[in-house]
Amino acid sequence: MPRSLLERILYLKGKKMIKRFFVLAMLLAVCVALASCGQSEQASDPGELTEPAKRFVMLLAEEDFTGAVESFDATMREVLPAANLKQAWSTLVTELGAFENLAGARTEKEQGFEVVYVTCEFERGSADIKVAFDGAQRISGLWFVPPK
Repeated sequence: MPRSLLERILYLKGKKMIKRFFVLAMLLAVCVALASCGQSEQASDPGELTEPAKRFVMLLAEEDFTGAVESFDATMREVLPAANLKQAWSTLVTELGAFENLAGARTEKEQGFEVVYVTCEFERGSADIKVAFDGAQRISGLWFVPPK
């Protein structure tokens, strides 16, 4: 247990950050679970989703969260409105530093969904922004994950 006042403050701030990160991770997991219910159609060419995914991530980097949620399907708009998306992005930026650039993108099919991983470089590291699309090419899932 920390002894000095400064050690106590730093200890408590660290616990708060861990708690916030855990809450954010749980929020995103719930969004994904809700968004994936009832989706069956998929886009025919996963490559055609790379550019929309990159545009979405650039909206996040530009902090245009209202514009970003316009790409969401109805369920995602309900469970992750612009204010919550802003909080999620802010948490990522707090952890990794300022956004620097897009480093690449790759597509995969996961559980019947077309998924684009957009690799982003930040000041203190990198992350993959995992964007799942439904058959209407709307964003139906979103994760911030370590890069592969």
